[in-house]
Amino acid sequence: MLGEWFANGGYSSIGSFNLGLILTRAAKGLARWDRLKSARWHMNNKLLIEDRQQEREQHGKRVTSAHMRTRFSLVAVLLVLYLTGVVVAIAPLEQLAGHPVAGRLPGTLLRPLGLWLPTRLVLLCSRALPFLDKADLTFHFWMLVLFLLYGTVLWLVWNWVATARQRCQLLGLVGSILLIGGGILVVAPGMLSHDIFVYAGYGRVIVAHGANPYFVPLSAFPNDPLTPLDDWKTAVAAYGPLWLLVCAALSWLLGANAVAYVLAFRLLALAAHLLNMALIVLILRALGRSERVIAVGGILYGLNPLMLIESALGAHNDVLMMTGLLLGCWCCADAEGARLEQTRYWLPALVLMLVAALIKFTALLGVALFLCLLLMRTLRPEGSQRFLPALRRYWRPALAQLLLALGCGLCVGGLAYFPFWVGHSPHEIMISLVAPPSTSRELGQFSILRAIQEWRHYHPQPLQGMAGQLLALLGQRSTWNALQGLALLVALGGALWLLWKQPQLQRWAVGSLLTMGAIFLVTPWFFPWYLAWLIALAPLALPLSERSKALEYALQVFVLVFSLSAFAIYLSRGYVPAKGGWIGWMGLSAVAPPSLAFGLAWLGGWWQTRRRSSSSSNGGLLLRPSGP
Repeated sequence: MLGEWFANGGYSSIGSFNLGLILTRAAKGLARWDRLKSARWHMNNKLLIEDRQQEREQHGKRVTSAHMRTRFSLVAVLLVLYLTGVVVAIAPLEQLAGHPVAGRLPGTLLRPLGLWLPTRLVLLCSRALPFLDKADLTFHFWMLVLFLLYGTVLWLVWNWVATARQRCQLLGLVGSILLIGGGILVVAPGMLSHDIFVYAGYGRVIVAHGANPYFVPLSAFPNDPLTPLDDWKTAVAAYGPLWLLVCAALSWLLGANAVAYVLAFRLLALAAHLLNMALIVLILRALGRSERVIAVGGILYGLNPLMLIESALGAHNDVLMMTGLLLGCWCCADAEGARLEQTRYWLPALVLMLVAALIKFTALLGVALFLCLLLMRTLRPEGSQRFLPALRRYWRPALAQLLLALGCGLCVGGLAYFPFWVGHSPHEIMISLVAPPSTSRELGQFSILRAIQEWRHYHPQPLQGMAGQLLALLGQRSTWNALQGLALLVALGGALWLLWKQPQLQRWAVGSLLTMGAIFLVTPWFFPWYLAWLIALAPLALPLSERSKALEYALQVFVLVFSLSAFAIYLSRGYVPAKGGWIGWMGLSAVAPPSLAFGLAWLGGWWQTRRRSSSSSNGGLLLRPSGP
């Protein structure tokens, strides 16, 4: 059988079967090889693409990192130039506002760095403004340079895409520049204001003479070494009892050393300025703002040239007053605003704000607005409601909150004033409250009222007709007191409306800026350091979204322009020049530019809102996103 099978071709069948099997397996192997080769090619291609993408990402990171380092280096250079401007401004400052006591400070070593302005330029400017001298022009030129550097740094930081760590490093660098620049101003020989000796006089009345500065002025002690230095020696104290205690403590330590008083009060104000910058950063972080807004807010306050000069050089207690208000904000700041509804948070905040009012009375307006904010949070626990239904529903907790706040205010104020008022009749106390020069005199100070009064003094012949009657009316202190009250009522109504629509801490800051800004425009008694209120609260009023309301944007522009225009008061020492000149420098030059800037900024925001009304129902002024 086996032979027959072989004879019949069995072998050939097996051979053909094996050959087919081999060919089939070979074909499958080739196909598998092709698939494997294709898979390997795709994998290699994918790896190549990933490698190229990774290389591009690494290159982008290197480019971004280099760009960040370049931007940081540019900001650092600008800050060094800012510090240089502060140093160079010392010499013209001494000639502009020198003082025998301040002239004994070590800052006199910086004299050779100033007064380099060409004489021809001085003569050219003197033709247009004959009452300005070389010191005036040089000092204000450097102030303009400082503001340009300040604005450039703000713009760069706002448009800078950086990490949180880099922004913290930037804030640390700004703080270091402020510490160095402020230290130079502390020992500067010039004094744009002599309020330091007024503060020292209060302390001398308490410590050296055992009298009450609310009822006895320093002029009652003519033999005191500080009496000739005090410009307001015939006036009683115009500040709160807490500030008088600070003055008394320094007087107990320093005795009659006038130079030591200058250094001590300047160091205190500089420390308060740096603390305020840190508090603004902490408040913005507690409110949940972006790192961009936090950095801009800290620099917006800290690097402001007016704020630095009026703290480290002028040593005004307005800076310390704002420290109390900012501490109160920090106590109750959170992203959702829930702390404003909890007594354990808002009550300490209210006490700290009352402490600010015990330093200077103008903080009472911020306290009143803060109390309104608390009440509106209580009346609107469920969001949008109308006022009357909310009042009918929640009047009991609102009344309890109001009574608690008023009781706290009476206790804090009573404990502070008791040592100064004990033994005096209510009539004597009322006289002491209205006796300070800012409230008792008919004259204005660095205001439009003062400009009109000076013009009428140098032009005694009265004008005829309607112009003369209007000028006579505007030359009275009572008229401007009425205008100030009207501006307060209108601005306060707008602030309360803003708080009712959105009861948040940011809106409280916006309402405070609106109210105090309106008062400063028409006040008969104004000094540049009053703007500490606006400059300190402006960072807290930064817009909450990239589509900001026109009012918020306009207020920021208003504060920045007002900070610069306030220096016009220091031109020719703020008084009418002996050779004649434009009396408008007395007040109009300070208030007109910010008013115009505010109006233009608001109109610009309104116009952009109308433009975008078709695409967005919210509207507003489009700003860059406030991302990290």
